[in-house]
Amino acid sequence: MRTSFAIGVDVGGTRIAAGLIERKGRIVKDLQKLTPHNGPFAVVDAIIEAIEQVAEGVHPSEIAGVGIGLPAQIDFLKQSVEFCTNLPLAGVDVRSLVLSRVRHEVTIDNDGHLAAYGEFRYGSAKGARDFLMLTLGTGVGGGLFIGGEPYRGSRGLGGEIGHMVVQMDGPPCPCGGRGHIESYLGRPAIAAKGREAAAAFSGRAIVEEAGGDPAAVSAEAVIKAALKGDEVARAILLDAGEVLGRALVGLVNVFNPRLIVVGGGVGEACGFLVERAAEVMQAEALAGRRDVRFIQSELGNDSGILGAAALAFDEHDSREGLHR
Repeated sequence: MRTSFAIGVDVGGTRIAAGLIERKGRIVKDLQKLTPHNGPFAVVDAIIEAIEQVAEGVHPSEIAGVGIGLPAQIDFLKQSVEFCTNLPLAGVDVRSLVLSRVRHEVTIDNDGHLAAYGEFRYGSAKGARDFLMLTLGTGVGGGLFIGGEPYRGSRGLGGEIGHMVVQMDGPPCPCGGRGHIESYLGRPAIAAKGREAAAAFSGRAIVEEAGGDPAAVSAEAVIKAALKGDEVARAILLDAGEVLGRALVGLVNVFNPRLIVVGGGVGEACGFLVERAAEVMQAEALAGRRDVRFIQSELGNDSGILGAAALAFDEHDSREGLHR
């Protein structure tokens, strides 16, 4: 039976978003709540509460299932959380804990994968069989579609774009490695560069955006200063764009995508950063691959819940032997 709705949940380090989604991508009901930071079971409880709230008033038989995007490395085949930088979920059987308390099938996946899933099904990558999604925010995530299917690798752990090494012995990454893309483009990395500028007395506009306190400089302060034309702030973000562009050279040479879709708060706010990345990539990629187009996410913050719902629909239809 083709069900009418699915529930998508997007779990982030600061907020949990959930939505009741129709098959054609219309969000019927949605909500956001702060992500608790008092232990893994508090996070799971918040996920379950969000599911129950958006499902209220809908008969369970009308709901295909629940998709949950986590900011974690997910073994998709085992449906297990292998590693999680920003939340204490590593080794926690999130899927079973949620299944024990809701009346729907549950599937978990990496949040970057599901953002790509959402753009593929309902957004700017609709109809694109080969594309790359980048989510630039607190961390750097993404997903890869090849031949119209999400690429997850042999264990479902593929697609960790943010943890590609771009410089040996580079800055430390929150995952414990060094010189990863996230070491340069995540919010903490941008904020650190802003504080360095403030300490060198060259980032006055950045400090002003931070309320006059150099220690309070955030990525948002750097971005706001850059958007107002401050050259120091712009230089920080353009350098980050160059790092991203050089990393994308390798991805474009290997996978030859049609599109690169950019989302996340940093990616959506800093068009000039993305433009710099595109310039570097197009200058250095091998011939025949430089026509890849950079486009903004169409779904914005909704890409995660829409992608999670699309996954839930697909998993349901596969169980039922239905075609898309």
